[in-house]
Amino acid sequence: MMVGTYIILLILCAPILGIPTGNNITEVNCEKNDDCVSNNVCVDFKCEDPCLGGCGPNTICLSGDVIPVCACKPGFAGNPFNGCYPEGHIQECTINSDCPEEQACFNGHCKDVCDDACGLNSICKGIKHRPVCFCSPGHVWDEFFGCRIEKIKECNRDSDCTLNHTCIKDKCVSPCSGVCGQNTICCIRNHHASCACKDDYIGNPFNGCFYQNKIKLRKKYFIGGEKVGWITAMERCRSMGMNLASITSASEQVDLQRAYIDSELQDKIWVSGSHWTSKGHYVWSSTGQSFGYTNWGIGEPEDEYNCVAVGDQYTWLTESCGVKFYYACEYFNS
Repeated sequence: MMVGTYIILLILCAPILGIPTGNNITEVNCEKNDDCVSNNVCVDFKCEDPCLGGCGPNTICLSGDVIPVCACKPGFAGNPFNGCYPEGHIQECTINSDCPEEQACFNGHCKDVCDDACGLNSICKGIKHRPVCFCSPGHVWDEFFGCRIEKIKECNRDSDCTLNHTCIKDKCVSPCSGVCGQNTICCIRNHHASCACKDDYIGNPFNGCFYQNKIKLRKKYFIGGEKVGWITAMERCRSMGMNLASITSASEQVDLQRAYIDSELQDKIWVSGSHWTSKGHYVWSSTGQSFGYTNWGIGEPEDEYNCVAVGDQYTWLTESCGVKFYYACEYFNS
């Protein structure tokens, strides 16, 4: 079959043969090698030089029987399919496998694959003729900065620190820093801070306390209508800008009783008394002041328990701090 006739059939049968319609069918000029001029071969219906891209650098190509034959140029030696080198040139390798595992073949020589392969603060190891990079000791990988100095962590949790410190941003720091207001003292127990007014000062220790002889403020009480543990009761009062209640006089005891009666609740209520810091020595945690006035019930206090509550008959008793009671908050009005 003549080439021209084949081209016509190819155009008609292109969809059936699966030839993309975008191909330029008119450029088809061969069906087999015999359709091409001498020393050319038919590749994808086109006549091409078989030497095109077949040999390495410094070589010559002879197309005998339409099969490319590569040879080094005069004065050169080596593998003509990979490239030839000047005679006298010592060739250590032709492929990577000719070299040790940590080296690769570059221009006939075995060279360390780690040369200039990795960035700063890194370690390179040649594995199977390829560089593998690791961060050096004391450095960690960062996708933006590469191997950076590893941040030394002092702690992961509060328990990694001493009892008078807490874990913040991987460092053990004092929990009192910037927590309390003016004219206050900060006490730390089990990694947590507690603020109290200095002696002779009153107010909200988280906002600031005032000298009680210079400003007359009347203490009032608010009864929380949900049952919680003693620690949670302190947090509830603080979240409302108040403190868990203290009772420092008989008149304040009466005021608390009145607020409790008005609430119409029928169970014990937490106040801020405790002896956390010294067994048997009771203080008001909201102010840091020791008990002066007391209204203990019969057989109280029981030093086995740490926290103070007001009972049904308005007398004081000690209880386990985890028991859930209502709670009394205090605040001041002029």
